Amino acid sequence: MFSLAEYPQPHELIAWSQKQKTTTLIDIFNDSVKKYGDRPDLGTCDDGKNYTFKTYKEVNEEVYQFASALLECGLNAGDRVVNFSVNSPQWPVIDFGSVFIGAIHVPMYPTLSCEEMTYIVDDCEARVIVASSKEQITKVIDSFKSGNLQSIEHFVVIENFDFSAVEDLPEKVQTWQWQDFLHLGQEKLERNRDNIEERSLSIRTDDICSLVYTSGTTGKPKGAMLMHGNFASQAVTLSEIVAVSCEDVEMCFLPLSHVFERVIYYTVTYVGACVGYARSIKYLTADLRILRPTFVPSVPRLFEKMFAKIISNSSSGLKKKVFERAIQIGRTYREAKRDGKVSFWLKTQYFMYEKLVFAKIKQAVGGRIRHFISGGAPSRVDVINFFLDSGLSILEGYGLTETSPVLCLNRPDKVYPGTVGEAIAGVTLKIAPDGELCVKGPNVMRGYFKRPEDTAAVFDEEGYFHTGDICEFDEKTNCYSITDRKKEILVLSNGKNVAPALLENAIKSSEWIEQVVIVGNNRSFVGAVVVPNFSKVEDWAKGNGIDPADREALISNVKLEHFLLDEIHKVCVDFSSYEQVRRLVILPRELSAAEGEITPTLKVKRRIVNAHFEDLIESMYTRPNKTN
Repeated sequence: MFSLAEYPQPHELIAWSQKQKTTTLIDIFNDSVKKYGDRPDLGTCDDGKNYTFKTYKEVNEEVYQFASALLECGLNAGDRVVNFSVNSPQWPVIDFGSVFIGAIHVPMYPTLSCEEMTYIVDDCEARVIVASSKEQITKVIDSFKSGNLQSIEHFVVIENFDFSAVEDLPEKVQTWQWQDFLHLGQEKLERNRDNIEERSLSIRTDDICSLVYTSGTTGKPKGAMLMHGNFASQAVTLSEIVAVSCEDVEMCFLPLSHVFERVIYYTVTYVGACVGYARSIKYLTADLRILRPTFVPSVPRLFEKMFAKIISNSSSGLKKKVFERAIQIGRTYREAKRDGKVSFWLKTQYFMYEKLVFAKIKQAVGGRIRHFISGGAPSRVDVINFFLDSGLSILEGYGLTETSPVLCLNRPDKVYPGTVGEAIAGVTLKIAPDGELCVKGPNVMRGYFKRPEDTAAVFDEEGYFHTGDICEFDEKTNCYSITDRKKEILVLSNGKNVAPALLENAIKSSEWIEQVVIVGNNRSFVGAVVVPNFSKVEDWAKGNGIDPADREALISNVKLEHFLLDEIHKVCVDFSSYEQVRRLVILPRELSAAEGEITPTLKVKRRIVNAHFEDLIESMYTRPNKTN
């Protein structure tokens, strides 16, 4: 029987909660339903033209129906409910409906493979699983047929699905269509309402509300046990830093299974704002114009793609000159404004370029953006500077699944590109002698589910959680910079240490490079696995007498290798000689989440990349030096 007795006591969380009125997710949701019941909450763009919203009261009704249905299924406090679905208005209903009865919500990325999904469900011993589209439903059925998911008793599907044609489902598993499951809850709600409210009122700030599994970049995923107060403390603190109000509109693009997007939703709920779900990356530009959000959280890759598209659209002739001059004036104006030294002439120039250039960029993202928020991976400094120079606020932050997640965030009035900002209120940070960042705070997890040994390994005797990230602190700005993962630092055969993330971010600033993975551990020099910008490379090939249609021949061409190596050296001039990339191999395709090479939030799984391309990487170190 699982017990929390072997896990550290959440002293910082308890101390925080004693000073607060809002200490659980139940508090957040109930307070907002009372205050903002008739205001819009969750929105979708089903017709491709307009967003329609459910109100807080309407969402509350479905939450109670879902909770009631779970009670009819016999769920007890502490039982696990797995959510294997895409972003939708049903997602928060599953979340709040589960925690209202003391159950533990276990969200999973909808892009997980059948094997990855099976591992998590079996590890957490869930009794209920909810899946959305046919893709996720099929993975669950395939896992059942393989004899897995032994703990599952109820299988709820959001998209209508015909189970009559499915053979060999376990007899004990009862299948439900979403509306039928809610109908069951509504039918029995009169007798279950008091039970739901009694359970919700008994919830404490240090009760576990969710298991969020780590991305598994360095091993098997582990279930971080996150408590009600972890999320509540984040919602309260972030709402103050970013000054979110009930008038705000969030665009939800990141998967809600990502703890960063999830805590943004709790922040939205806390202040009575609303959220619109982006349909997909394909329709993101259109959805931004339709919804006209005031803030958008995402990972750096989205902002890099936006940056690249804007640059590409302004890359020739007079348009390029005007654009470059606008960015130059934008940078000068921003720095002068920060220092309180804006001249009349500078102000005049800035407002001219605001009309000529910046207004168009802002209109392309809806025209109302107050803040972009970037997290989940390091951001490129040139991308951050570009948005700021264009008059668009972008706040880079930092955190981990285990810290639910935010530890640091740039402030709207104090943005320092290249840093992740200051520590947020209530969080205490220290840097260990080896450079590792360690943390205490009300947002730190209780531990890893069923893994007390792994938990003990990441907490020290003083109760600090060790993040595994190498960090630097700037006393002048009071900001932190994350340089790399401790486990990912490469040690060359000459004993020199190389931080791959810093190199990779610099290399990705080249217009010729889409993805890069630095290698070289225990080797004599640094190498790179590169995915080029094929649209540009193919144009280059035509101008150099190379057939761009034959991709295999193209990527093995020595001229291209030398050209890309020269481009890499141009953007890495500030690195030491031993950190310079000496050789590279070119991949014919992008690294893929489907192949397990990157996480759903686009973090590289280095061990998988090294395994998948082992022979190519080995050839980089053993082949003779090619000159033609």
